[in-house]
Amino acid sequence: MKFPRLYAPVTASCLAYAYLQLVGRTNRVEFAGRNIYEELRQGKGPYIFAFWHNRLLLPLYIFRGMNVATMVSQSRDGEYIAQVMLRCGLKVSRGSASRRGAEGLLGLMRLLRQGTSAAITPDGPRGPCEIAQSGIIQLAKLSGIPITPVSFGCTRYKRMKSWDRMVVPLPFGKIRCVLGKEIAVERQASKEELEQKRAALEEEMRRITEIAEAVACEPFHQ
Repeated sequence: MKFPRLYAPVTASCLAYAYLQLVGRTNRVEFAGRNIYEELRQGKGPYIFAFWHNRLLLPLYIFRGMNVATMVSQSRDGEYIAQVMLRCGLKVSRGSASRRGAEGLLGLMRLLRQGTSAAITPDGPRGPCEIAQSGIIQLAKLSGIPITPVSFGCTRYKRMKSWDRMVVPLPFGKIRCVLGKEIAVERQASKEELEQKRAALEEEMRRITEIAEAVACEPFHQ
């Protein structure tokens, strides 16, 4: 049976949401350092979170039901992702670096002013993989809110054959969430300083990703 194109994102999002619930409920989640889930639950923020595109599925469960928004592309694939995020209780601003990016960033700016945190994949939606782009730096500059790098690792997962080798967590394992050092961007920062911040963000995200991924090499006890 073929579903009409209109219902395809809804159907896929239902299945993806159910799978994320299974993964979240059967994995043990640990936080290295700060417990960002508790900070969000207590109403702290707003924050600007940065995480790699290939870790996209993990924060959907960690940030579920919290006052967090993210920018999703206007593409058909973006519509699937947006539907999943909405089911997870997240807010969505449509746009990307390649399509209507300025509109998406302005949407996030409005939400940040209202106290909503923003979660951004600085290498999405098309890459290059784990190469930070400048959009998140501009958002931090305009909002005055520092960037909090975040990364995730899991003991049980599969890698997709996508451009970013998406990490798909599997049930019955352990997920580690690691927060990096905050990166503040001055409102009067020059182009050279903005590039330095972008490079610093990229380096910090790679550092904490190594820490997060090390969880797969450690003995696991349920």
